Amino acid sequence: MMTTWNRSRNARLLTSLCAITAALAAGEAAEAQTTLPAIHVGGGRAATRGPAPRAAGPVRATPLVAAAPQPGSNDGSGSGFIPAGAQVWRGPTDVHGYFAGGTSTATKTNTPILDIPQSITILTKQQLEDRNSLTLNQALTYVPGVTVAQGEGQRDQVTIRGQPTTADFYTDGVRDDAEYYRDLYNIQAVEVLKGPSALIFGRGGGGGVVNRVTRKADGLTRRNMQVSTGSFGRKRLTIDVGQAINDQLAFRVNGLFEQSYSFRDFFNMRRWGINPTFTWKPLEKTFITLSYEHYQDHREMDRGVPSVNFIRDPAVLAAQALGFGYLYPGYPAPTGRSTFFGNPAVNYAKTDVDRAVVSFDHTTDFGLNIKNQTVYANYEKFYQNTFANSGVNFLNGACAGTTPPCVQLSGYNHNTPRQNVFSQTDLTYTLEMTPQIKHVLLGGMEFGNQKTDSNRNNARWLDPFNGSVTYNTSFGLPTVFAPVVFNNALVGGFRRHTDLDLAAGYVQDQITITKYIDVIAGVRFDSYNLKFVNNLAIPNPTPTNYWGQTLYSNTGKWSPRVGLVVKPFEQLSLYGSYSRSFLPAAGDQFNTISISAANLQPQGFENVEAGFKAEITPTLLFTGALYNLNRSNQAIAIDAFYNVLTNTRTTGGELSLVGYLTKEWEVSLGYGNQHAYVTSSDRNAAQAGGALFFTEKGKNVPSVPQNTFSFWNKYDVSSFVGLAPGVLGVGSGVIYNDKFYAALDNTVIIPGYARWDGAVYLKISDNLSGQVNVENILGAFYYASANNNNNIMPGAPRSAYVTVNARF
Repeated sequence: MMTTWNRSRNARLLTSLCAITAALAAGEAAEAQTTLPAIHVGGGRAATRGPAPRAAGPVRATPLVAAAPQPGSNDGSGSGFIPAGAQVWRGPTDVHGYFAGGTSTATKTNTPILDIPQSITILTKQQLEDRNSLTLNQALTYVPGVTVAQGEGQRDQVTIRGQPTTADFYTDGVRDDAEYYRDLYNIQAVEVLKGPSALIFGRGGGGGVVNRVTRKADGLTRRNMQVSTGSFGRKRLTIDVGQAINDQLAFRVNGLFEQSYSFRDFFNMRRWGINPTFTWKPLEKTFITLSYEHYQDHREMDRGVPSVNFIRDPAVLAAQALGFGYLYPGYPAPTGRSTFFGNPAVNYAKTDVDRAVVSFDHTTDFGLNIKNQTVYANYEKFYQNTFANSGVNFLNGACAGTTPPCVQLSGYNHNTPRQNVFSQTDLTYTLEMTPQIKHVLLGGMEFGNQKTDSNRNNARWLDPFNGSVTYNTSFGLPTVFAPVVFNNALVGGFRRHTDLDLAAGYVQDQITITKYIDVIAGVRFDSYNLKFVNNLAIPNPTPTNYWGQTLYSNTGKWSPRVGLVVKPFEQLSLYGSYSRSFLPAAGDQFNTISISAANLQPQGFENVEAGFKAEITPTLLFTGALYNLNRSNQAIAIDAFYNVLTNTRTTGGELSLVGYLTKEWEVSLGYGNQHAYVTSSDRNAAQAGGALFFTEKGKNVPSVPQNTFSFWNKYDVSSFVGLAPGVLGVGSGVIYNDKFYAALDNTVIIPGYARWDGAVYLKISDNLSGQVNVENILGAFYYASANNNNNIMPGAPRSAYVTVNARF
């Protein structure tokens, strides 16, 4: 009933927008858009080019760097607050629509993409808005080599080059590693840097890192409001307001409120955020920025549907017992895409984030650039969930209390508060030895502390004192309202506290040797002191598990990086690079039931990469890369409660094309091919239930489809209907993922899928524009992600959303 009503309402919204287009488009003149050039930063290398083609469509990319005043501009450029030639904040540079010609994130210096020996995907503001990407998960679905995982229905989780992570997320280059869902209401761009990046970002980032670039108080006058509605009761409002108060002070405020539902039964979500920022310019080359964000996300927690294996032949069961179960894989259970498994009355997740930032930027008269960024972040995170903890059972013995087929339910709650304090200081200087040889020198340091608590209680069903940790229900009636409490800490629960101190120093030299060769070389040393405390009172303590148990891990690691860039001619670069990284056991890594010295050993990453980058035109970039990535001591989930430590290898390649094909046609295309597999693990046949031929060697890492493809393009069709450029545009995109395994045992396959999306854009006036985005136009039934064999999330059906943008 709800689906029918939503489709009817979506049809009315689409009809209304088309009527507005027909009535208003005739006679409306589009304001000619002026693309703002990027400006070189003192202390770094320039990433500049000439004027780019006019951007097609109603949305204009906002540059992250100051530009010369633009006559007649409505956005306040030309205020003189940030002088031409100054880039105060890190992020993409030389932005034209979908195209970004450089970034200062990958090397901490402003560097053209062609000169960076690393694969990088930059999602500009215009890309995000054109595709209606409101959350980080939505944005990353179009990035080659990246798979968006389920994250248990309560956090962002991605797999980058075969490396699953919940921690390799950054905001303006500073770690933002708590587990929660991130909105993009205050985000200017999203950068995905592939391969180990420990030299710049420190620990982790074995497969890559995801960096969100926030909007800053840049002195431009803006009064923007965006309203969105559509399928499943979406109601969303964002604001972006800012200006220069005087020649020395500017402010900017971004705000969000959203309340939405879903195609999934019982789901509802409410989130809001506010992010004021201030920039003070006490001197001509000195900028101090203050920022504070409060963000809250409360939602129903949903972990999807279980799997089923219909092959019940005795010979097959015998083969499974011997360790050959992967020869007869299961698939997601045949149930409706909206069906909820568990007790929805007790499921929820809530996150409250408070984040304060002080940054300082000063350039001396002799060209030394000094940057410091200090961040305090407090994360209050709690979630409680019930879910399917088994596949569909057909045997009476496995269905006690009900009749086959049945599903076993389980549950727990988890409280994971965290406090982060980080301070980074960078010194950058450009030294020209000769007209043909130049050094861009970087030196820096980072200090930080992270305190994390991790407290879990398992469920008791029916009886609050002696109830079972599991509950069987009929597969045909998976939504239950049976009494359940979460007070069982002794069976599978824990009380853990970690305190991590870190200190790091790093140096880097980017050397230009004639116009044909660039060399980048650097090294970082990280010192980590980790204290782990077990606060759970255990009735029968053991030497490796007792109340008050305290473990210490003092780690010092070097992380080198070296890369060579050869440019046969100006628009083409060929590169090779080698890098290493590591990941100590920090707060969110303590998610296994047993703690041992092995769990506290750092993970290691080693990456070798070769690739090319070609500017086909000044605003069209074609890139490709091949890589081999080895990881040691990697924890991979085998079910909802346990991990196994493995060594893995990922080999693969990527291709990307982004920018303007013509002045009316923008594209973003990506293809990834990767094979991630286990080379060894710490689990033997006895630990795996006595399977005689059991082995994890050679098994595929979960959530890694071998082939991924994405394509989004937007075309300005105004000239075809006699309108001025920029008035009417259409967009269309395709996402394709190969099949992949849901868990390390490779016994459940998640089928591959293709999804077709589309959009229509309309510029009604200089101050009013709108767009309609339709996702999954053909209504494909598919499974988008999985957390393990029995937490599989169906993809959304056909959905339509209307967005109206107003400027005042």
